[in-house]
Amino acid sequence: MNKSFLIGYIFFVICFFVPSVSYAYLDPGTGNALLYVILSLTGAVFYFLKGIFYKAIKKNPSHSSINEIKTSFSQHDSIVIFNEGKAYWHIFKPVVEKLIEKKQRFSYYTMDIKDPCLLIDNQYMNNRFIGEGSVAYVKMGNLSANIVLSTTPNIGTDGYPLPRSENIKKLVHISHGFNDLSYYHKGSLDHYDAVMLVGDFEIPIIRKLETIRGVPKKELYPAGLPYMDELIKNANQRKSNSAKSNRCFDFQNVTILLAPSWGRKGFLNCYGTDFIEMLANKGFNLILRPHPQSLKVEKKLIKNIENKLKKYSNVVWDFNPDGTESFQTADILISDTSGIRLDFALVYQKPFITIPISFTQETLQDFEVSDIGYSWNEDAMKAIGYGYTLHESEIDKLDEVITDVLNKKDNKAILEFRDNNIYNLGKSGEIIADYLINNNLLLEQG
Repeated sequence: MNKSFLIGYIFFVICFFVPSVSYAYLDPGTGNALLYVILSLTGAVFYFLKGIFYKAIKKNPSHSSINEIKTSFSQHDSIVIFNEGKAYWHIFKPVVEKLIEKKQRFSYYTMDIKDPCLLIDNQYMNNRFIGEGSVAYVKMGNLSANIVLSTTPNIGTDGYPLPRSENIKKLVHISHGFNDLSYYHKGSLDHYDAVMLVGDFEIPIIRKLETIRGVPKKELYPAGLPYMDELIKNANQRKSNSAKSNRCFDFQNVTILLAPSWGRKGFLNCYGTDFIEMLANKGFNLILRPHPQSLKVEKKLIKNIENKLKKYSNVVWDFNPDGTESFQTADILISDTSGIRLDFALVYQKPFITIPISFTQETLQDFEVSDIGYSWNEDAMKAIGYGYTLHESEIDKLDEVITDVLNKKDNKAILEFRDNNIYNLGKSGEIIADYLINNNLLLEQG
C-alpha cells in the first residue's frame, strides 16, 4: 500500500467517523455522560490523525489565509480567551488589542477556523484553532490556566457539552449583549468565578440567582461593554442621520432590519414568514439578519426561509458577523427577546418594534427568568420610551405601526439611559485587559 493511498484512506475514515459538530448553547439532555466521553475521545484521536494528514499534504482545510493550523495547548496558560466562533470576535477584539498594546502574553483559543483573530500574527498572542464540537470540548475540559475569559453561558452546567476544567483557577464571564440573564438557559453563570458587569442593573439579578442555587458569590467587576464601545466609535451617527433627520417616512424609502433571536424565543419560529412577506409586498426594504446561533443550530429553518423569500428583490440577508452596515442602513428594527434592540437604540438612536413571544409556564422553566421573576430588559425598553411592543392582534397592521413609530421618534432619553446604565463607556477594553493582567499576577503569586 503506497503512502498516497494510505493517507487518502485515513482521511476517508476520519471524515466518515468524526462526530457531528455540536455547540455549547444546546439545550440540556444532549446525551449521557458515557456517550459524550466515548465520542469526545474518539473525536480527539481522529482529529489528531486529521492534523497529520493536512500537514502531510500541506493544505489548509478551511482557511487559506492561515499557513499552519495550530491546535495544541500549552502545558499551562496564564491568561486565556476562549471563543466559540467568529460571530463573537467583536466582543473580544478591544480586549485583545489592549493586551497586545500592553505587551502581555496570552492565549486565544477558538472553535472557528474562520475566526478573524487567527489572521493576527503577534508575538504576545498564542492564537489557536482547537477544533470543533466534542474535540474542542475535550481540550477545554482539560485546559490548565490561571484565568479564562469567555462569553459562553452554561460552561459546566449539567447536560451541556462544555465542561468546566478543574485546572482553571478563575473563569470570567464577559457579556455578549446589553441585557440581563432572563433568557439565558438556567445555570448560565453558575460555574463562573467572576463576571465583567455591563452595569449596576446586573448585580441584584446575579445575587438572587446565587442565593436560589446555593452557589458561591461571584466577583462582580464594573467593566462595561467593549463591543458597544466599538460600535459607538464607528457609528458615525451624524453622517448616518443627517439625510433622514427631517423627512417624513413612507413605505418606499424605509429600510427595516429584522433581527430575531434563535430557538423558541425567536420570531422566525413563532410567527414564520407571513408578516415578513406582507412587509415586502407593501414595498418596504427589508434586511433579514438571523442570530449567529441560528446559523449553527437552525440551518434547515434558515434555508427554508431563504427559499421562501428569494422571490422578493427588496429582501436581502445579512450573515456578516459585524452588523454595523445593517445597523447604519436601517431606519427601524423589528426583533423579539433579543438584546439587539438596546444596541440599536443606544448606539444609533433609532427606534425598534418588539414582537412579543408567548411562553408557556413549562417553557419558561428552562430560562433564568423563571427564577429571577422579571425581565430587566423589558423594563428597560419601557424606560427609554423609544420602542413599541406590538400586540399579537396588531400583526396585520404592522406597516401602519412602523410609519407611526418612525414619525414620532424622539432621541431625548437615549443618551441619558446609556450613560446611567453602562460602566466605563469608551474604556472597557482597557479596563478588562488590566483586570486580566492584575488577576494573573495575583494568581501567579498565590
